[in-house]
Amino acid sequence: MTAPWEQKDDQNLSKVIKKAKRKTMIRNTIISLVVTVIVLFGGMLGNAHLTSWLAMRGLDEERIMMKISSPNLQELRTELDLGFLSGKVELSTYKVVEGVPIVWDTKKLYFDMGSRFSLLNRGYSSINVPDPVMTQQNYEYYRGYNSQNGQREMMFYVPGVNYNEKVLNDLPSLEQMEPGKLIEMAVSFDKSYTQAEVEKMLPAGLTQTWYWVDTYDNKKNLEFIRNDSSPNKYALPESARQVYGYGGEWEGLFKPKPEDFLHSLAYGLQMKGKHYGEFERISNYLKKDKAAPDASDVQLLGVVVTGTAKELQSLKGKPYVNTAVLGAIVDKY
Repeated sequence: MTAPWEQKDDQNLSKVIKKAKRKTMIRNTIISLVVTVIVLFGGMLGNAHLTSWLAMRGLDEERIMMKISSPNLQELRTELDLGFLSGKVELSTYKVVEGVPIVWDTKKLYFDMGSRFSLLNRGYSSINVPDPVMTQQNYEYYRGYNSQNGQREMMFYVPGVNYNEKVLNDLPSLEQMEPGKLIEMAVSFDKSYTQAEVEKMLPAGLTQTWYWVDTYDNKKNLEFIRNDSSPNKYALPESARQVYGYGGEWEGLFKPKPEDFLHSLAYGLQMKGKHYGEFERISNYLKKDKAAPDASDVQLLGVVVTGTAKELQSLKGKPYVNTAVLGAIVDKY
């Protein structure tokens, strides 16, 4: 038989044990909640950091490629939409024609851990419209127009390449325009020149905004079309998205030079991103058997110029002009 005081001691001990268990359970619950919050918060921070890193690296890759492949274009703005280890980016660009800005492209890209950056939406695709004069002369391609603003898109012709005598030349059209119209033109040369030669031979008064660099390691590959109109294969003109070069930055504050193109190439190679193969191909073509290309290896096949319709007529009859194709056209006011 248990004494009364022993029963009381057992009850007190039971209460103490229950109280201790309750405290332990509460403490463990609090610890679990704190750990969960820390893990979730850390995961969110980690995801934000890693996703931002992916976005910035991908943007650098796209920007350095745009820098050498976007004639007379500047970046307008960048919009990021970040998710879990993935996201979307919009890159908007504009161009300036004699001080007048024109909104141009919006490139939408998607990225994640596996695919880096991939094109999500070709929002800047051209609208190909038959030109009555080109149709009459049996041209086998159309003139391209920007899908966002309806402006003409420039075309370029590589010297020495067979175009089946279908080379577009818009210089005669300048006489039909108001003399004060502000115009962008892609001038394709008869052969390659250095920047110093180009600056010296082009008429004064024209703004040289972008220089087209010879990066064609196999020009014969451009001639891939064959039909009844020609016994030989021939090429189509290069669009503004197929050419490489360099131009002014910061609204012409800094004068462009061949070294700018080489620096962009070197940076693209250093990044080892998705465009590495193209940067390597261009670099190998320029340097030939040297360790690295230098400014003398940067030869120009053309130039993008801006000016008034009257000023651009000064290009007529110049022996170095193979052809000149219209780009954007705007009013001064």
